[in-house]
Amino acid sequence: MKRINLTETKMEFKEYVKIVTTKAVQIDEPFVVDTLEGTFEGKAGDWLAEDTEGKRHIIDDAIFRKTYIEVDHAR
Repeated sequence: MKRINLTETKMEFKEYVKIVTTKAVQIDEPFVVDTLEGTFEGKAGDWLAEDTEGKRHIIDDAIFRKTYIEVDHAR
């Protein structure tokens, strides 16, 4: 298997945007959730997200706000 050294490579990276929707809710208290990968703990303010395949995961609030925008269904 080829090892890629990112500091020496001359590859040109292109920018991509995910085009899938995610359902999410922000939880205002510490919580525990069972997922397909195991049991995980979230802190107050974290988001519980569910992808298009039904997989659930916890997302830190700062990461969520940088990564996601709410879908406006009123359009």
